[in-house]
Amino acid sequence: METETALVVIRPGQIGVLALFMAVLALGWLLVKLNQGGLSRRLHQGKRMKLAEVAALSSTDRAVILEVDGRSFLLIRCKGSAPQLHDLGPVTPQVTS
Repeated sequence: METETALVVIRPGQIGVLALFMAVLALGWLLVKLNQGGLSRRLHQGKRMKLAEVAALSSTDRAVILEVDGRSFLLIRCKGSAPQLHDLGPVTPQVTS
């Protein structure tokens, strides 16, 4: 009697829908990865401020490098004290090899 009322957990149509969803997801991921530099440039076009890098100094403290109008600034944010801002000078282009 129990074998007659057993439920089918996955139907064949569900497998097809899942495979189609995974293919669309993989295609979207591939498009983003291939156009990563172009998307970043288009999103930041005309912006004066850019977050260059963030480093965790501890669980609550952060060091942040900001680029504003062609200059770099180091911002140190510590819990319980005012943020400290240091001018690092003009932005230098990165050389990639």
